[in-house]
Amino acid sequence: MGLGQQLADFARGAYNEGVTSPPLQAGQRLELDITDIAFGGDGIGRVEGFVVFVPFVLEGERVEVETVEVKKRYAIADLVRVITPSPRRVEPRCPYYMKCAGCQYQHVEYAHQLQLKRKQMRDIFQRIGGIPEPPIEPVVGSPRQYNYRNKIVVHGPGQPGFWTVRGRSIIPIERCPIARDEINALLAGPMAVDKHLTLRCNSAGQTWVFTETNEIIEETILGKTLRVPLGSFFQVNRDVIELALAHTRQAFATSGCRTLVDAYCGVGLFALMLGDLAGHVYGIEEDAKAIMAANENARRLGLTACDFYPGKTERLLFYTLRQCKLDETCLILDPPRSGCGKPVLKTLREQKPRKIIYVSCAPPMLARDVKELLKSGYRLERVTPFDMFPQTAHCEAVAELGLR
Repeated sequence: MGLGQQLADFARGAYNEGVTSPPLQAGQRLELDITDIAFGGDGIGRVEGFVVFVPFVLEGERVEVETVEVKKRYAIADLVRVITPSPRRVEPRCPYYMKCAGCQYQHVEYAHQLQLKRKQMRDIFQRIGGIPEPPIEPVVGSPRQYNYRNKIVVHGPGQPGFWTVRGRSIIPIERCPIARDEINALLAGPMAVDKHLTLRCNSAGQTWVFTETNEIIEETILGKTLRVPLGSFFQVNRDVIELALAHTRQAFATSGCRTLVDAYCGVGLFALMLGDLAGHVYGIEEDAKAIMAANENARRLGLTACDFYPGKTERLLFYTLRQCKLDETCLILDPPRSGCGKPVLKTLREQKPRKIIYVSCAPPMLARDVKELLKSGYRLERVTPFDMFPQTAHCEAVAELGLR
């Protein structure tokens, strides 16, 4: 089971209201009234109080479904047909929609996608974070609703394709509506895939096709050109990461902090884009190629008060914070989807920077970690969601915490 599926299962369990005797069997057909849309994109229906999750539906719809899996706490069903459609239902643009696993919301008008994601963020912080009234801001929408992804991974063998919804096979594709036009131009040409290939384009429209590479490319963000290892992590939606960076710059500028620590920093994106506002910047990243690029980019940008450390945040954060005046320090956490490691949360129980800005693409893990930070003496000031991934159920969030 992939991490994305684990996150969905983690969130699904939070919707159960105590019914643990499944009144259903796999392969059963029934009609359901959809009352809500859960994190992950599935609609919620109930049979005798037992939760049934159904993809590609909308709240208020009556649908016919067929159960495919029945667990102790919930069931998963396939959509057979929509009996009563929602007025917010629209025609998907992709011919592979409902077959390919990439998108979950192409049938939803965009304004409502943003409303759903805000509500789901609130639900997650209530159910997993244990916060009765979480301060969730409206979702910042993407300037591009389609054609925004600067990177996709296609699978083989043979013609390039994506995994199907159930993840049991590969569906060949000729075009991906959420990928940039430059990526789709690559897909339109002759291409044979063994196991997988990464297709990538940068802000200048240059393209690459690779499996593994040591190549360095250039990306321009907020008017600054950075050198980025092609194989290292970089956000897929340039327009929205610029909005998130501008938001984070404002949060740091008004925090009263002089020192910035960027943990899980990758190529140092946040550290480099906020460096001109700080007296000193530290970055921590285990990807050695990314940390070399961060140091080079700092030199190219004329940022002299920067120290980037190669290694795991779980090991280095404690020693990095010991170098800082904590009452003048802002910590940015941008961990992988699995969230912060336990040593990081332990460090923050002992060494407490004045402000924490937590950037996450996995809201359930964000809510879990924020719950622990609240126990350590922090208060949740606000959570601002950013729609980094339109037409999908995924959402980025920036949470701001300060000491009580």
